[in-house]
This record gives sequence, structure tokens and C-alpha cells, in this order.
Amino acid sequence: MKLYEVIILSIPVKILNLIISVIPAYFLWNWIVPDIFSLPEMGLLQMTGLFILIQCLIGRGFISVNAD
Repeated sequence: MKLYEVIILSIPVKILNLIISVIPAYFLWNWIVPDIFSLPEMGLLQMTGLFILIQCLIGRGFISVNAD
């Protein structure tokens, strides 16, 4: 399988993974954080951007391919 095929096939998996991780974090943030720290509620798009930023800073990046 060629590299571009792997990247194209991994994009839907990355999007599904992002959705699965963002939705619970979105509800938890808006339920807990505004009451405890007096911070504003976040929108779903803002939470998605925050997750992508954290993933790029801490993880191996948003798109990573193992070339084994």
C-alpha cells in the first residue's frame, strides 16, 4: 500500500477519533469548569480546536503514519 493511500484511509479514522474524544470533553468542560474556575463555556468548534492544538503539541501530530 502506498503512502498516499494510507494517509487517505487514515483520515476518516482520525476524524471519528476526534469526534469520540471531543464530545465528552465538551460536555464535561461546560458542566464542571465554569462553576469551579469561573471560566466561560466553550463551543463544540472551540473544543475541537483545543483538542487539535493539544494533540499537535503533546502527541506525534494530528496526522501520523507508521512506515514499518
